[in-house]
Amino acid sequence: MLYSLAEMLSWRARTGGKEAMVTDMLFDLRSRHLTYLSLAVDGPPGGQALAAASRMGPPDMEARALPLEISEEELARAPHWDGGDTAQLDALMLAMPPLVVGPFGATHAPLAMASYAAGQAEPQDDDPRATEALDRYERLTRWLGGPVFARDGEVGSLSDLLFDFEANRINYLIVDNGKFFGHQQRALPFTALAHRAPGAKGGHLVLDLSQAEVEAAPEAQTVISDA
Repeated sequence: MLYSLAEMLSWRARTGGKEAMVTDMLFDLRSRHLTYLSLAVDGPPGGQALAAASRMGPPDMEARALPLEISEEELARAPHWDGGDTAQLDALMLAMPPLVVGPFGATHAPLAMASYAAGQAEPQDDDPRATEALDRYERLTRWLGGPVFARDGEVGSLSDLLFDFEANRINYLIVDNGKFFGHQQRALPFTALAHRAPGAKGGHLVLDLSQAEVEAAPEAQTVISDA
């Protein structure tokens, strides 16, 4: 089964008897595996905690929750960070749309997620474990809303990534053409990604496909239904 990572940003993580807001997800670009969930946590040390994605149980779509097999003590010892520096956050918020409609039909607000994370973060000493993870892995919120280019021109923006939980692998890029008339969300295999170019407003993606190949790709809902 495929899950929308963009929609999961509006879900809650269940950690034992408590819940925490999911503010970001980290993944490895080469393996396409989820590596960490960034959670807004209360109390010391505050800010954001990075919980290993390997602790995640099957997503609960009905409850819109992500079960995590992690204790409060383990979460307190997990890598922590303050949500990022101001310049990075400003660039992210400029790149993010205020509201996105996912391929499952639900809406999520990545801009609100970023704003919430910024408001919850408290100044604290850098945790070198968190710094290493953030430098090594990709952040979902840095990708969503960014422009996508084919070999011969721009084809839209990235609205989602579809995740296979059983395989722990991101399988599809969902590209929204942004048109009022003829609006479409195309599902493109992640392997079609040639490279990601970082930038001040979140960067952009370049596909090893032509515009015609993108337009001929299946719609997101078709891929989700067939999975």
